[in-house]
Amino acid sequence: MTSNNKFSNAIALFSTGLLAGTFFYVKFNILPTFWEVPTLVHLSFRSTLMKHNDIVFQSLMIISIITCIWFTWRIRTLKHICILTGFAAILAITTYLITYFGNLPINAQLRVWLQTSPPKNWVKILKIWDFYHTCRTATAIGSFIMILIATFFKKQLFKKQLHRNN
Repeated sequence: MTSNNKFSNAIALFSTGLLAGTFFYVKFNILPTFWEVPTLVHLSFRSTLMKHNDIVFQSLMIISIITCIWFTWRIRTLKHICILTGFAAILAITTYLITYFGNLPINAQLRVWLQTSPPKNWVKILKIWDFYHTCRTATAIGSFIMILIATFFKKQLFKKQLHRNN
């Protein structure tokens, strides 16, 4: 296996793992905390956190997409492994689309609420945001798992080829 294949594999594994871990942490640590504090604290902290997270999360998602596609391209001659890495790329793209069409519009609404006041159904709207976050957490973890499985099978395949050649 070439060093470019190893590098693309390592970067895809790192970026998808980092994205999945970040979303996992938010899902199971930050979101429950939001619901345990007073409303004004919840809304202002959520808005401030989202402002700081925008660039980080979007960068991680884009890097995950690019590295999954790059790894898929580098490993394209190994069809079964290429399918796994391609699926990882599709899941990374899905993560981005959920964020772009689901979470980001609600983030924009939240910023307006802080300048005016939240609507009567603000809890329902933020529960929808939480649902979208759960979906993108699942797709990010799925992308990471696909890269992990592809890595495992790629190593097994190369061990078999090495064993046959000896």
